[in-house]
Amino acid sequence: MRSDSPAIKRRTFLKQGALATLGVLAPPAWPQLSWSASKERLMILSSIGLDTLHPYAHSSGPQYGIWQHMIEPLVEINYARKDYYGVLAESWKFQGNTWVFRLRKGIRFHDGSPFTAQDVIHSVNRIRNDKRSLQKSNFDDLTEVQAPDDYTVVFTTAVPNAVMLDRLQNRFILSKSAAEKYGDDVDQHAIGTGPYKFVSWQRDGNLVMTRNDDYWGPKAAIKEVVLKKVGEDAARMSGLLAGQCDVVNNVPVEEIARLDKHPRVRAEKIEGLRMYFLAMNVTHKPFDNKLVRQAFNYAVDPTVVIKHIYEGQGYVMSGPLGANVIGFDPKIKRYPYDPKKAKELLAKAGFNDGLEVKLHFSPDRYPKAREVCQVIADQLAKAGVKTELIAQEFVIFWGKEGVNGGKTPFYYVGRPAIDADTVYDQYYRSGVSPRIQYKNPEFDKLIDEEQKTGDPKKRIAILQQAGRILMEDVPFVPLYTLAENYGVVRNVIWKPRPDEKVLAAEMKIK
Repeated sequence: MRSDSPAIKRRTFLKQGALATLGVLAPPAWPQLSWSASKERLMILSSIGLDTLHPYAHSSGPQYGIWQHMIEPLVEINYARKDYYGVLAESWKFQGNTWVFRLRKGIRFHDGSPFTAQDVIHSVNRIRNDKRSLQKSNFDDLTEVQAPDDYTVVFTTAVPNAVMLDRLQNRFILSKSAAEKYGDDVDQHAIGTGPYKFVSWQRDGNLVMTRNDDYWGPKAAIKEVVLKKVGEDAARMSGLLAGQCDVVNNVPVEEIARLDKHPRVRAEKIEGLRMYFLAMNVTHKPFDNKLVRQAFNYAVDPTVVIKHIYEGQGYVMSGPLGANVIGFDPKIKRYPYDPKKAKELLAKAGFNDGLEVKLHFSPDRYPKAREVCQVIADQLAKAGVKTELIAQEFVIFWGKEGVNGGKTPFYYVGRPAIDADTVYDQYYRSGVSPRIQYKNPEFDKLIDEEQKTGDPKKRIAILQQAGRILMEDVPFVPLYTLAENYGVVRNVIWKPRPDEKVLAAEMKIK
């Protein structure tokens, strides 16, 4: 891209404006803390906080991370090994239509009541049946959950489901006895088995948690954790640099070098799980034509976006998955950047004089989405595609009149996944959602097969085969994953996770 591009000029202007703003933003309402975290108290400023004390009325990675301080899942993912390990579950076995979980013994909830299989059944049923739950789709194929004894839970599904562990990760377990005791007020107590206990919460204010000294696992190093939602990037940075907090998330890329040079704070980053791509709904023209979809893949170069918009803080996706997702295929190669080839394919598809499209995006949901889409529009123009950018609030963009109603032909989106199955099933399997409405019987057959395959290596091989089909039909243009950037005071020992969770129990103090 030329250095005098309008998109880059605008990018530089925005960067300079943000830096200037930081000098005047210093929220006076926050208590002045020391420059360094202590074993007594840790302050986190987060772009996302709890919207409610209902533990299942959300489905976002950062909120899962907040809840995981207090309530825990049966299983968790080891990102380095791309495998699962037990938390409240000790072991499990997959056979036919059933998953049998053996639970850890000797675990107690914060109120002292013992953790048993009945708590698992209570929690799963609430996820499935609570009208406010946004997590119920994880158990769509669950027909029954039983407890043969206090430390055994049996999940029965309509058909064999090899991805049950993925469905159970982030499904947190609550106390059944607490629900019986407090009734409709149970969520005001947030009683779990986690390393921290709930103390207080104010909407758009502080969430305060204190260490659970009777925790069944290793005791947390920090006694009290306070989390405050601060949506503005500049305000979080001001709080960190002014010594008013110890950890912040979503550090703007232009601030990383500044943090690295700072004597008392530092930047931490890791490749995130959120995969960004351009989605093409194949029921809308011209995206019903595979040649057009392939042409768009040749026309877009995500390395330019990563370099100029994200200042190198990104990782190009070669195929439909990020490199840290279960099912990733290192042999898949993306379409090379070739505007001439793109023009040839468009001409072959009947668009000798080019074509016009609308690219929808949500600037309030994805970082720097407007600048990204402007660069993409500039690249498409070189292939003869005139692109009109349509910015929408996320509630409209994502709603039934938009992406989830199947009414948006072409859009920029980010989707996190730990396992390829979740994104393949939701976006590309016939009839599951209207987001892309792609249909391929061979692909569907492979998804059916991998969901029934208990051998992890065989299942990954099937997922990789499905990925190769997608790269031929390309109802999307793969772009990149981004670095998850954090600011941390230097005496906090912590390495971030790729899933956007900030877990105080994983932190130590120098």
